Amino acid sequence: MKTRFAIFVLLFISVSIFAQEDFQSTTKINVGDSFPEFLLTGLTGKNLSSKELKGKVVLINFWATWCGPCKREMPLMQSEVFDKIKNENFVMAAISRGEETEIVKKFVDHNKYTFPIYIDKEAKVYSLFATKFIPRNFVIGKDGKIKWATMGYVEKEFKEMVELIKKELAK
Repeated sequence: MKTRFAIFVLLFISVSIFAQEDFQSTTKINVGDSFPEFLLTGLTGKNLSSKELKGKVVLINFWATWCGPCKREMPLMQSEVFDKIKNENFVMAAISRGEETEIVKKFVDHNKYTFPIYIDKEAKVYSLFATKFIPRNFVIGKDGKIKWATMGYVEKEFKEMVELIKKELAK
């Protein structure tokens, strides 16, 4: 029994170290960095320019319709972020990475998501932030600096991210 537990602990530590190395090696902007300039078009046809985001707290979420962890995270983006954090100084931008507009639109309509969705068909904006892996979340403070950067979906991290957004808005 002790041997199994020791093996489990070693595997857990190894996976954690591997995930952290993957995060570091595939992330282009980190906590403390300024966020890059970009322009995207949303499903509604409205553009989102990074220049418009200055002075606001911003959550940028990169996702795809085929991504399992993204599918687990998206309902929480709706219920725990978009529906609950109503503030004129907060912007949420869910950015579909590498997919056609029609595929994204069907997915969004089917799931009845109402938060702003933007299309990054060629992953050009995504490539400013990271090289691979989704979901990815970046929280940007009013000062234009990255305050939070994560890869994948972990419930505890998601809750911490929501609390950080609220803390940044209170500043």
